Amino acid sequence: MAFGRCMNCCLVLAVLVAALVGFLLSHEHPIAPIFVYMNLAMGIGKPKTEAVGDDVKPAARPEGEKFLSLPSGASMPANGIGMCCRPTAYEFESVRRTVLWYLLLGGRHIDTADVYTNHVAVGQGIRDAIARGVPRSEMFVTTKVWPDSFGFASTTTAVRRMAKELGLDYIDLVLMHAPRNLHPRLLLHTKFGFKDDEFVNHDCRNQTACRAETWRALSALIDEGLVKDAGVSNFQVHHMKQLQNLGLKPISVHQMQYHPWVSKTQAEVVSFCHRNKIAITAYFSLGGFNNLDKALGVDIVHDMAAAHKKRPGQILLRWALENNVSIIPGTGNPKHMRENLDIYGFSLSSAEMEKLNSLSGHPMAKEFFLFEDLAV
Repeated sequence: MAFGRCMNCCLVLAVLVAALVGFLLSHEHPIAPIFVYMNLAMGIGKPKTEAVGDDVKPAARPEGEKFLSLPSGASMPANGIGMCCRPTAYEFESVRRTVLWYLLLGGRHIDTADVYTNHVAVGQGIRDAIARGVPRSEMFVTTKVWPDSFGFASTTTAVRRMAKELGLDYIDLVLMHAPRNLHPRLLLHTKFGFKDDEFVNHDCRNQTACRAETWRALSALIDEGLVKDAGVSNFQVHHMKQLQNLGLKPISVHQMQYHPWVSKTQAEVVSFCHRNKIAITAYFSLGGFNNLDKALGVDIVHDMAAAHKKRPGQILLRWALENNVSIIPGTGNPKHMRENLDIYGFSLSSAEMEKLNSLSGHPMAKEFFLFEDLAV
């Protein structure tokens, strides 16, 4: 009897696992639904982004706003908003309202990605802002190609689809989201020495060839005019050198995790980018979803905020800007958007910058997960 019940339970479990695997594999990016539903679950019972009143008009852009120059001649606003990693970045109406709020409050840099699955809602927010008087020419839209789509033909197809989903005639910046794919073969290849890597079933067959073919596609799309600039995310120095050696379009931007708890490896990547005139965009500037509260509560940050009559988060964002790094803090709250945009009216002294730089040796630095650790 007990054995029979156990067999029935195992059978049900096997069916459920098979159904889950089938569901995930039915998506272009199998990791996307996991990411989306996890964040939506965390948002249960929490407020969505508030509605934007019909009387809300475009505000002036931040006084003293900073820009980073890109190879195309474009000027990328150094202060943007990330459309990832929180419940309000995945529910359609919250995404639309977030983008609309941000653009009406004076922000102009929107960062999203194919794997976030929110292009359509982001595009609707952009169109709503244009209808209220925010010029498309002032906006800077970034999106990213997930490694599932690496390869010349697949990248070309993906970028054309993303532009259509966003409703844009051109995309300001397209990044390769990561040098490696989050796939079981990644661990088998890097940790257990398996010969074939996670790209073995792509037309390009291996990680090096797939990155090269993807960069060829992005370079061609720049020549076509659909993409203005191209860049990378979560890359190590040797990955970027590989693309540079192709002799195609220059790498415009590298998006990476960056904050005062930066590792030595990350600091080397930043130095390489600055030497090679590759602009840097930081994600997790405030510590990310795992370390946000800890980062904002560190004594050095807290005391500095009190001295400047600012919030701790504004100190961390200003630190990045003064290191010539752009930022994309994510929020669906208009109040926090205003705070994140209000970081141009003060500066940090050399002594304050040194204090913040010293946090790279803080015990908390070991608590950050780095995708780069997998991306060998």
